[in-house]
Amino acid sequence: MDRREFLRVTGAAAAAATGATAATAETDRHARHVDAAAPSVSTGVKELRLAMPWPDAVSGPADQAHRLAQRIGAMSAGRYRFTFLPGIGDGLAAVQRGEADIYHGTEHDHLGAHRALAYFAGLPGKRGIAPQHLVSWITVGGGQSLWDEIAGEFGVKAMLAGHAGVQSNFLATRRIETMNALSGEKVSVMGLARDVVRGFGLEPVALRAADVASALSNGDILAAECGGALTSHALGISRAAPYAVGTSINQHGMALSFGMRRSLWDGLDSADQAMFTAAAAAEVQLALAEDEAQRRLLMPVAPPERTWPLAQELDRAIRRVSDAVVAHVAGSDAIAQHINASFVTFRRLAMGEDVCAEENVA
Repeated sequence: MDRREFLRVTGAAAAAATGATAATAETDRHARHVDAAAPSVSTGVKELRLAMPWPDAVSGPADQAHRLAQRIGAMSAGRYRFTFLPGIGDGLAAVQRGEADIYHGTEHDHLGAHRALAYFAGLPGKRGIAPQHLVSWITVGGGQSLWDEIAGEFGVKAMLAGHAGVQSNFLATRRIETMNALSGEKVSVMGLARDVVRGFGLEPVALRAADVASALSNGDILAAECGGALTSHALGISRAAPYAVGTSINQHGMALSFGMRRSLWDGLDSADQAMFTAAAAAEVQLALAEDEAQRRLLMPVAPPERTWPLAQELDRAIRRVSDAVVAHVAGSDAIAQHINASFVTFRRLAMGEDVCAEENVA
């Protein structure tokens, strides 16, 4: 079975699991667009505009947004319909401006609002935690209440609603032999990773997800990290950048979130709030299962000749700089200190990790 066939089969299975009626992911996508664009023909139907940074591709993070919308539509018996607004890099700003009702994306895109939002997308280097541990911290470890507090300052109710892959892939267009050779090279990375790469000489470039592959192909950037295997494949990054760096910056991947305008959320009754929450939680688990099923097929281990020989040295640099970057964010204000303290406590008590050094930054 080739990759296209694998994606077709597993995509159709995922669609069926969430109430899809089409036989393939591409056909299902067309049907969803028709439904989203159709006028409301029954009373009580609520049209919601959903902004996302992803191109509206057949597979990848955009599918997670569509599955989430489809699940909500099914659970509500059609009372909620969605119009998709792809390619919007800052969904939080779009919601604040009234251009969208909801965003689906990563909090890495919203660090201009508050850098401590990075805790809810995934921290760089060894400061991060595995996706399921992140889910546990947010859902039962106190993280959600802190997220509500910080997101509430910007008029949004946010929650986990997907994942871009448990292992981020840092991919490059060519082989680099030494750390010195990185100086001045441009890369596309997300979130606090931009501060990390500056720490060892790389220049981060902010690009829309849809533009990363072309920037690689045109030689505008050396490397990119935009998520795991399925995301990298869907965005065309793995084809444009066939060299593996051998390590990554957001090493535990990138969580995706769902953010609704707070006034809209507060206007929902408790049953609908529970419905949106359950739909988002289900998409997180489906996204992680999908990544597990497809990761090794889409991103096999690169041969030595296509892996940077400086991987171990680079990994040490990532860890060192990540520690400093996260420490700076953790001490930036009171809410950042509270978020960090909760996060560190969860790691120590629930995961049994030695995080004494991290406690010193709270």
